[in-house]
Amino acid sequence: MNGFKNFFNSLSTQTRIIISIIFGISVLVTLCAFILVQNIQSNIDKEVYRLNHNLKNAQSLANLSSQVLLLDFKSKESRRQRLQYLVDEFLKGHKNIAYVIFTDNAGNILYQSKFAEIYGIIKNQSKLIPPLQVPFIKVINSTSGKLLTIAEPIQFNSNFFGWVWLAVPDVGFTIVGSKHELFVFLFEIFLFVWILSLIGAIANSLIIIRPLRKLEKAAKVITEGRFGFQLPLKGFLGRELTLLVKAFNKMSKRLQQYEESNLSILSSERNKFESVVMSIADGVIVIDKEDKIQIINPHAAKLLSRSHDELIGHAITTIWDINTNEQILHYLSVLKLNLNSPAFEFANFEITKDKRNLKLLITPLYDANEEHLGAVLVIQDRTKEAEIDLIKQEFISNVSHELRTPITSIKCYVDTLCSHQSKIDEPTKNEFLSIINEETDRLTNLVNDVLELSRLESPATKLQLTLQEIYPCIEYAVKSTQVLAQKKSIKLVQDIEKDLPELNISMENIERVLVNLLSNAIKYTPGNGMVKFLVRCVKNNVLFQIIDNGIGIQEEHIPLLFERFYRVENKVHTVKGTGLGLAIVKKSIEQHDGKISVRSKFGEGSIFEFSLPVPESVIKIREPESILLSKT
Repeated sequence: MNGFKNFFNSLSTQTRIIISIIFGISVLVTLCAFILVQNIQSNIDKEVYRLNHNLKNAQSLANLSSQVLLLDFKSKESRRQRLQYLVDEFLKGHKNIAYVIFTDNAGNILYQSKFAEIYGIIKNQSKLIPPLQVPFIKVINSTSGKLLTIAEPIQFNSNFFGWVWLAVPDVGFTIVGSKHELFVFLFEIFLFVWILSLIGAIANSLIIIRPLRKLEKAAKVITEGRFGFQLPLKGFLGRELTLLVKAFNKMSKRLQQYEESNLSILSSERNKFESVVMSIADGVIVIDKEDKIQIINPHAAKLLSRSHDELIGHAITTIWDINTNEQILHYLSVLKLNLNSPAFEFANFEITKDKRNLKLLITPLYDANEEHLGAVLVIQDRTKEAEIDLIKQEFISNVSHELRTPITSIKCYVDTLCSHQSKIDEPTKNEFLSIINEETDRLTNLVNDVLELSRLESPATKLQLTLQEIYPCIEYAVKSTQVLAQKKSIKLVQDIEKDLPELNISMENIERVLVNLLSNAIKYTPGNGMVKFLVRCVKNNVLFQIIDNGIGIQEEHIPLLFERFYRVENKVHTVKGTGLGLAIVKKSIEQHDGKISVRSKFGEGSIFEFSLPVPESVIKIREPESILLSKT
């Protein structure tokens, strides 16, 4: 006994508390288990008693009914009335009985109480199958719930008259009693487990978490610069935690001494410097005299697709290609040798890494005595700027080319008319003037298309959309292209759904889109062809389809159709155009929050389709109408 006591005292305070809690929980679990077993046994005894009571009731009713069936009745109705009186008197003292049925030895029903049909047991039959054993006890699923059905034979001495069927509602019996008692039992288990968990959580908080939180708060105080902060030893249980607190207090005091020797000032300056570097939008890398990375901000790590830990402490040459490394090393070596180098100027490199255009600026670092400390590398991502510059160059080149063609043609014919006016006959003059007029129209269309595309692509410009009917746009587009279709003997078929919802649109813009797509379909469809124009409501969008059986488009050209100035130039596509129409169409549809697509098979035709969303306010109005129509 003394040995155990000494062993227990040698344990730490936390261990002793945990052992005590485990012992207490074990005693509590054992006590609760004993109470639950006693409760289960009590419920089983109660259920057995209830079943015996119901059996006795059935036997009693069978004995009473045998006296009635011994009498010689003149009619079945008299016997039925006698049985009814017997059952009514019996049920007055037994309210829990659901129904009673009397049958003869062949199973024919002699009498049934008034509630028998409610439970759906008889099912409009006049006969029950006699039981095979006595007593007959069975749980039956009725239309009104489960019933415990008991059948007892009706006999007097050696005479057998039939059966009495007695049913009581089944309350549901489990190993712990009724369903209600089962619920109570499960709730008690839940409550017991919850209490044990709560005890464990409290013990864990008192023994481990609370001391650790105190240490965490003290550590945060130190990180905030409040050196010298001391933790009180009260509230820390156990030898280990006490030693840890003492070590913490000693460390805090030592940090206070360092602070007094201006270490805190240097640390603060470094933190400020690092904060500034980390907040710069461009990538920044600081290297020391050995060309190793000391500081790198998040944006630089992102541009280099490397983590912070992978770069810190490594040489700067491990992140670039051979050519870039040679340029950087050459510049850094010149700085170190100080060979007539422009010490305070920077080096500028243009490099490509992971499909990004990067601009690298290197600036040397010097102290007050002009001693070389390292260098700062600034990385600027110029990918978007390079893409924009390329787009601008392509745009200017394409516009210049498209403008030069009609201007050259106009200039040529005008020079001819001016220089040889007397030698040119009247029909030739008219032909020249007609060509000049066509080229002027082409030039005008090109300028208008460029202006319209520039307006649609401008972030500051948004189309003014209003809620209105789509039918006027459709009618205008059809009328505008009808003449062109008739000239080529092309059949223009319309399939416009009735009762289309109102849309948020710019009427002028949508009219231009429809005219462009319809005129394209007609232009690229041979004579005597057909162009279908379909408009219908699909879910919460209005779908527009322009289908032709024209020359079609080769598959490799389809992804580029909506690019500016892109035209399918081959022996088949000889129709003149600016190459801006479909680009304007796409931008217009996107300004309406819509989507546009094209499907085509070379030599068979094309399908251009776009959809415009129905506003939510219109959807809410149309939904009740659609429901009402479906009901009618």
